[in-house]
Amino acid sequence: MGFSGREKRKLKRIGYDMPLEFSMNVLEFGNARTVNYTGRTIDISEEGIGFLTEGKLEPGNFIRIEQRDGSCQTAEIRWVGELEGELRVGVLFYKD
Repeated sequence: MGFSGREKRKLKRIGYDMPLEFSMNVLEFGNARTVNYTGRTIDISEEGIGFLTEGKLEPGNFIRIEQRDGSCQTAEIRWVGELEGELRVGVLFYKD
């Protein structure tokens, strides 16, 4: 998916350059396991973030983002695109 969707954003995003740690549960040979990933945030809004990573992610997957205070935030991957050899990912924070 390209990045032409910028005009569709409802909320303003601000630049946010920070390391990111997140995990995702995957099913492998019938067994669930947690895979840990790292990335770097690009921007943030009230409802989600954009980041770069090398992980294999797909729209519709759910991830758990580690917060600096030790808590976790669940988010849904909304889109994935390639940018200079890395994956650029947009996620929407999941609200209970």
